Amino acid sequence: MNRSPELLKAKSCYGHLGGTLGNRLFARLLELGWFERDGDKATVFSLTELGKQELSKLNVDIYKRS
Repeated sequence: MNRSPELLKAKSCYGHLGGTLGNRLFARLLELGWFERDGDKATVFSLTELGKQELSKLNVDIYKRS
């Protein structure tokens, strides 16, 4: 399998992770059930209780402001 570094680039967009890597990471977090779609809204997602627990295990402070 070709693992070109070009395919895994990430970029910052208004302080948020974007690019191919950002999209893959978010897709995986959805698969794991850490985030879920907020109702019928196509671009709005909520952090689940499982997501809060798992991010806490990774020492991610979800309440800290940048």
